[in-house]
Amino acid sequence: MPLTKTEVERWLNSVAPGVGLTVLSKKAGFSRIRIIQQLTGDRVQEETIIKVSRVLDIDPLEQLRSFKGYEHLEPSRPDRREVDAFIRWEHLLRACAAIEFAEPVTESSLGPIHFGETSRQWIDSIDPDGGLRKYLQSTGPISNPGLSKMLNGALRFDLALLAAQYANVPRVSALVASHLLTPEEAGWVVDERVQWLQGLGKVERLQLVETRIHAALVREQRSQDFINHLG
Repeated sequence: MPLTKTEVERWLNSVAPGVGLTVLSKKAGFSRIRIIQQLTGDRVQEETIIKVSRVLDIDPLEQLRSFKGYEHLEPSRPDRREVDAFIRWEHLLRACAAIEFAEPVTESSLGPIHFGETSRQWIDSIDPDGGLRKYLQSTGPISNPGLSKMLNGALRFDLALLAAQYANVPRVSALVASHLLTPEEAGWVVDERVQWLQGLGKVERLQLVETRIHAALVREQRSQDFINHLG
C-alpha cells in the first residue's frame, strides 16, 4: 500500500517543518535519492515513514496509522499462536530446560526476535488450516519459488498483512513479521516471549521442542545433502 507524494509531504510538513530531506534521509539511514524517487513515483514505502518517525523520536506506528488505509493497524499484543515463531530452536531448547530446572528465563536469553527462520515459522505457526501459503500465492500473487525464497528472510509487508488477515491474528503483527516494527513498537509487553513460554504446560513445551528440533534436523540434512552434491 504505497503512500503518495501529497500524503507524505503533508505529513513531513506537520512533523518536521523546515527539516530538509537530506537531513532526514541521512539520519534515517537511506539516501536522499531513494526518498525522492519514492516521492516522485507516488510510491513511498511504509518503512520510510517508520524510519523517519524513529529519527524524529515519535511513535512510528501512531504515525503510520495517521495515513488513510492504515488505521486498522492498532497496537496489540500477539496472538499466542505467533510467539514461538520469534524464538530460534536453540534458544527455545535452552529456555525450556531452564524452566524444568527452575532457573530464570529472560528476554535476552531467548535471543533475537528476527533470524533466518522467523518468517517461515510465523507463517507455519498461524496457518489455521494448511492453506495459507496457497492463499498468499493466489492472492499476492506470488509464485511458489518466490514465496519460498522470501520466507528465508523478511516477509514482504503486503504478504504479511494478507497472512495476518487470513489467520485472524492482529494486523499489526504483519509489521513485526516483515521486520518493520519492533515488538515493543507494535504493542507487545517487554517480556512477551517469557510470559508466553512460562504459560505453556509441560506437554505443550515438549511438543513444541520436538517439532522445532525436527524442523531444524530436516534443514540441516538438506544443507548437508546440498554440500555433498556440490562435492
